[in-house]
Amino acid sequence: MSYWLMRILGVGGILVMLIGGLTGRTVIGALGIICVLAGTLQMNFFYHCPHCKRDLPKRTLPKTCPYCKKPLD
Repeated sequence: MSYWLMRILGVGGILVMLIGGLTGRTVIGALGIICVLAGTLQMNFFYHCPHCKRDLPKRTLPKTCPYCKKPLD
């Protein structure tokens, strides 16, 4: 999964949740919660080094693994 897709789901989900809360639309708020959860689950399950399988730092998009120093494709 793409790093940016995970980030967009998380941030976009928060914005959709806020819009749902401000407009009083429960369905839109629920969609925002689903987007945030999907982004979080993707980040936890798929964002790891393909070589050593350790989790990568969540706040950055590194070019190499900080643990095994191999390039990330």
